[in-house]
Amino acid sequence: MINMINENEIRISVVIPTYNSWVTLKDCISSIQKQTLSPYEIIIVDNASSDSTSENVKAKFPKCKLITLCKNTGVTGGRNKGIENCSSKTDYILFFDHDMIANKKMLEELVKTSNLDNQIGIVTPKIYYSNDKKRIWSAGTSINLWTGQVLFRGGEDVGQYDNIEEVQVAPAAMLVKKEVLDKVEGFDERYFATYEDTDFCFRVRISGFKIFYAPKALAYHIIPSDPNNEAVRLLSRAYWVGRNKVIFMKDYSKNFIIFLFFIPIFTMYYLNLAIKYKKITSWFQFIRGTLEGVFS
Repeated sequence: MINMINENEIRISVVIPTYNSWVTLKDCISSIQKQTLSPYEIIIVDNASSDSTSENVKAKFPKCKLITLCKNTGVTGGRNKGIENCSSKTDYILFFDHDMIANKKMLEELVKTSNLDNQIGIVTPKIYYSNDKKRIWSAGTSINLWTGQVLFRGGEDVGQYDNIEEVQVAPAAMLVKKEVLDKVEGFDERYFATYEDTDFCFRVRISGFKIFYAPKALAYHIIPSDPNNEAVRLLSRAYWVGRNKVIFMKDYSKNFIIFLFFIPIFTMYYLNLAIKYKKITSWFQFIRGTLEGVFS
């Protein structure tokens, strides 16, 4: 394990795609600028925001490399545009969501774990809820390839995820070795948003790399920890969840026909949520997304 990191020898490009999220983006960028292992460059990809994001980034963070797009290309398009604009000298790329805050030693700890094994291609941090720093949002995730159920390693932090270990998926924050991106061609833009990390991690694993979780690398997700608010947030993404789950399972499921039998279960789950939170339109969006995924 590395005890000291010479920041002059390691170059990390940080790619942050954003859309109408200046309220969270400013704290996100500030946290990256305060890292003990300073990034080589910070690239902000503005997906045609209408909240003056680009103007604010120029004014408050003039050292950041800003790319302003003329249309919203989603998480996937934004990250791919960031990859295109990374320095050829970079050793790692950190993909970091705009509603995340990094602990000041996050990059340092991610790199330490990455260097434990040459086959480690991606490292993800322990991610807490920003408004409940004792509750883990994710310590890596996985997906059941029979049913399509996504499994989060989370909950109250009682030391259950304190070991460095291999995981299946790195959500929302991932440090990727440049050699991985030389072999795996970026993010699949079919996904736009949701399941993009899952698909990318699966392709990275197929290419022969490992995905690891670093418990001492800490980040905080600016999303609601209250279960009711979490459910409303999930409903707001219902179309993409329905559509992209099906597309992902088409590509990777153990048996897609068997998976199709679980779609009614997900449909009823979203119907119950939609009725409970009076968001019936979200249920119709889930149905539309699911059908588009099936017939795409």
